[in-house]
Amino acid sequence: MQQFIRKIGVILLTTVLLLCLFDWAYTEVYVCSIPRNKTKYVLGLKDQKIDYVFLGSSRVENHIDTQLIKTLTSKKVLNLGIQGAKLDDNYLLLQLLIHNNVKIGKLFLQVDYIFNTESISTIVSSESLPYIRKNEIIRNHLEKSNPDYLAYYYLPFYRYQVNDYKIGFREFFSSVISKKSKTDFTDGFVPKQVKFIKNNNFRLPDSIIAQNKVFNQIDQLCKDKNIEVIYFCAPFCSTVRQSDYIDKLKRKIPSLKDYSKTLDDTLFYNCGHLNGEGAKVFTRMLVKDCMQHEK
Repeated sequence: MQQFIRKIGVILLTTVLLLCLFDWAYTEVYVCSIPRNKTKYVLGLKDQKIDYVFLGSSRVENHIDTQLIKTLTSKKVLNLGIQGAKLDDNYLLLQLLIHNNVKIGKLFLQVDYIFNTESISTIVSSESLPYIRKNEIIRNHLEKSNPDYLAYYYLPFYRYQVNDYKIGFREFFSSVISKKSKTDFTDGFVPKQVKFIKNNNFRLPDSIIAQNKVFNQIDQLCKDKNIEVIYFCAPFCSTVRQSDYIDKLKRKIPSLKDYSKTLDDTLFYNCGHLNGEGAKVFTRMLVKDCMQHEK
């Protein structure tokens, strides 16, 4: 019996040591490797000024042609839109930029049906986990927002196992060999192909929540740091425009710039995303409305 218990103890100890070793190896690779996502790219931005920063989901990543803005305004622009991102993701990226002493001339935040969601997404949250013990902003943010924070922080390798689809072996190996992302993070714009895919199942919510605490935190942080922020809603296709949700949203955010009904269906990739040409048209609208009078 003692021999059996001893063997079990050796196996458990060996397992824990291996998990600690894997945890250390994965973390060191992610910390030292080239950026393969926008979260890691933001972590590397320090002590600089960016005139226009765009935050949001794919409806920023696919809609804001940063190079066109640079050409029209001669300003420095960064598109930090991320597929599937929620306001909580935007809030974390904004905190990291401020912490890294990145001076933001003007912040653009895309807000639509995501106003109804206060929960975290698995996007930026997962991408930030390798740095949970390395970065105080990430640590504090996840401690307040992520219910699995204690397990992620204290259990060796647990965060990599649970979030394998984002920071597991495939991403680890790509980081080891310094495989570059297809996205140019200094630009951040990812245009969609031309074809319009009509999706009649996509619709906006029927109701709107009383308030979004994460949105309030973003708004207050911008006020505290004297950052001028512009809230805007990107275009939707004609079948989505029939909803009155955006009207309700404008009552929550009186300063919201509403572009939800501005563009023809020929400029869309699907009902929630513009194609490349549509992105150029929409970007020019934003420049005309929000940037052209600036020196």
